[in-house]
Amino acid sequence: MLQTRAVGPLDKRRKVTRCLGCAKRHIKCEGGFPCAYCIQKDTMCVPQQETGYGMTVFVHQTQRDNFRGAHRNSDWKSMAITNKQNTGVCLMNFIRRDQDTCFLDCFVSFIQQNMFTMNFPSLLPDLLPLIPKSPVLYHAVMAIGALDANRHSPGRVPHGGRTPRVDAISSYHTSLVSLQSCLGQENVMRKDDVLWATFFLGLFELLSDDSGEGWVKHMLYGTSKMLQLAGPSNCMSSLRRAFYDLFRVLEASRALLYNEETILSKECWLRLHKKSLCSRITTQWEPMEEILTLMIQTSAFSFRARAIVEKIPELERCTNPPVAWLGAEGLKIQETIYNWHTEALLQLFQDGPNTFLDLALLYYHALLIFLSGNYDYFPYWDKIPAPVLSPAEVFDHLIAILELSDQVLFQSKIPGVVLFFPLTVAGSRARHVDQRSKILSLLDQVFRNGFVVANRVREGLLERWAERDRRIKHPVMGSNYYV
Repeated sequence: MLQTRAVGPLDKRRKVTRCLGCAKRHIKCEGGFPCAYCIQKDTMCVPQQETGYGMTVFVHQTQRDNFRGAHRNSDWKSMAITNKQNTGVCLMNFIRRDQDTCFLDCFVSFIQQNMFTMNFPSLLPDLLPLIPKSPVLYHAVMAIGALDANRHSPGRVPHGGRTPRVDAISSYHTSLVSLQSCLGQENVMRKDDVLWATFFLGLFELLSDDSGEGWVKHMLYGTSKMLQLAGPSNCMSSLRRAFYDLFRVLEASRALLYNEETILSKECWLRLHKKSLCSRITTQWEPMEEILTLMIQTSAFSFRARAIVEKIPELERCTNPPVAWLGAEGLKIQETIYNWHTEALLQLFQDGPNTFLDLALLYYHALLIFLSGNYDYFPYWDKIPAPVLSPAEVFDHLIAILELSDQVLFQSKIPGVVLFFPLTVAGSRARHVDQRSKILSLLDQVFRNGFVVANRVREGLLERWAERDRRIKHPVMGSNYYV
């Protein structure tokens, strides 16, 4: 029987076993390559051929506690692994040991290096066991891993003549086909593997397509639709809870950027979030959770306000009661945002700097400018009380956005894709060359980190700046409604 040492779930080290020389001599081999005996005898040390026991396996459900402990200590290689003879093990028979395990390692590395939420990397112990059981999730994961491998070694052609990017695209399309077949299954909306696959497929779009259209489609017609069909529930698995937290971050920004509705603004989802906050062990105020709630609230208000105002003739808006009510409602939202800022500064003073608090403050500055943008482009609000920022206030918030964006992007593992909302808002108000140059520099860094969709944000801002500069030289009547 082969003797194995303790290795991690993604470890590709060969197992300790006797070399061919020691096996033929029927003597104990101390392991290593070359082994001590072959070094002493100055002979060639040849390891025995690997058997099926050397294939990559995944940690079983009962091993998650050990996995979490090892993950916290960043000691993946010291964890125990169960071999094929143990019961209840999920063996990944269809993973090729060389290339696919490499892509899986790249996927894990990508998860660890991109903290979409504070607890994002901790989903691995729950997610990894699902991968070998789910073709749709498996190929989505391989697509992300292969794309990340290609980014770190662009143009490198391994044995077989296919670049990692080709494998990434192939896995992406295979996962899409598998997803289509899954959609016809009963209770598919309650399957965690399919839900996460929709996210990773959308994430693949952010990493490979600079248009951003694929990402939006996956969010609207994949992820969001599945959550909507499943409905809000207090009884969520740990994986679904992690997904819900991640979805709130991305969906709040998407709804603001595209001025669209989101299911998270519906009363049933708002109640769910309040209950989930009350059920948490800690009672400490959570600034990130609160600012996301304000982003969702502001997005819903902005969408509703636009629909109301557009139905009223422009000449009547100055005296129309519903328009005045929108001004008053906007002031209440602005006051709530200011109150959030007071609480955030108090926590910053008590607990010290925090990466996700910096991100929350970044959203705070962008949200105030966005809310003001619902009003300060239109002359009929001059005579109606509304949350309009002065040019000096806008400038101060813009500078804060640039400074915090630089800090978050270069001093944390938070992915640059979550900065698109504040950077777009800052870009909409950037008047000076140095401000615009800084925004483009930040977007270039996001692109270099793998999110090629940053180019679409860049192009959109360049077009907006060119149009604004043209209008300054040749003024025309009329203006856009939103920033």
